[in-house]
Amino acid sequence: MSEWFLPAITHVLRMTVIRRERVLPAPGAITVRVNEKVQAADVVGEAEVQARHYYLDVARGLGVPAAQAAKLIRCREGERVEMGDVIAGPVGVARRSVRAPADGMVVVIRKCRVLLEARGEVVQVRAGFPGVVIATDGSQVVTLEATGALVQGMWGNARQDYGVMRVVSEGPSGSLQTDQLDVNLRGAVLVAGTCDHSAPLHQATELSVRGVIMGSMSSDLIPVARRLPFPIMLTEGFGRRPMNAPAFQLFTSNVGREVAVDAGTPWAQPGQRPEAIIPLPASRTLDLPEEVVPLKAGVRVRVVREPHLGEVGVVKSILKEAMLYPSGIRARSVEIEIEGVGSARVPLDNVEILQ
Repeated sequence: MSEWFLPAITHVLRMTVIRRERVLPAPGAITVRVNEKVQAADVVGEAEVQARHYYLDVARGLGVPAAQAAKLIRCREGERVEMGDVIAGPVGVARRSVRAPADGMVVVIRKCRVLLEARGEVVQVRAGFPGVVIATDGSQVVTLEATGALVQGMWGNARQDYGVMRVVSEGPSGSLQTDQLDVNLRGAVLVAGTCDHSAPLHQATELSVRGVIMGSMSSDLIPVARRLPFPIMLTEGFGRRPMNAPAFQLFTSNVGREVAVDAGTPWAQPGQRPEAIIPLPASRTLDLPEEVVPLKAGVRVRVVREPHLGEVGVVKSILKEAMLYPSGIRARSVEIEIEGVGSARVPLDNVEILQ
């Protein structure tokens, strides 16, 4: 069983090679070169997306017959216009006119109708962490690489930023409270255990913090978190679950260092997970993190379902016979030594590797 059972992996690594792709949602322009060093806030690519089209009925807009409306059109096909420019008219005592609803280009004019293509939104992709460009396709994909600590999470609010890390809770289960937040934390990335109300998040906004990393938060706060201007990353998910001990220890041992919080982007990135990256110089050659690790004795795991949800332990053995659980389910299981709890038997499907 240990030779072929391959659970999901969450990386919590004190030092590793971090290699990430930054992908534009559509082909555009890559603004960096291979071997170029970049900072977290540097724009590495930009593209124009989501072009809109407006079909303007000039006769209806001016309130005149179609034949007359065609003679009142003042633009030509291929012409660039800005929002508010007169497309047709004016006409009548009221000086009625049809104006461009957005910046764009006149694509087609047919009798008394005008098709306007509005300029799409310009989307920029930033590096997200300090690193080196190691590859690019020139139009849509940039690959960056750095060395440092890496902590992957379970949920993010689709924001990215970078700042100095500060731990504001007493331990991995400590709550984020308003009385912990003062002007000394302005521009920092905050680390806490949990959060169950919105007040400290709003206060963090007033302080212009660069991000918040927590073990968990109430699911009621999801709409609030999505509206905030800074990234929020959860290592465990929703509810009141403490941050796993290895992650909290890694953060506390790097307090005062800069950390990049990648809580996702508004569009999908290949293989993207919420994560925190702490750039660190490497004193030796490092390998990329393993993405496939077989389950076996000595491997560190995290339990992902009750009754030991969120607990971290080390595999003692994989049981040869299936176990019958109180729920009535019979499942192949693993025996693990849970930190601070002792030995427990857990179904194989209820664990993930915490590398």
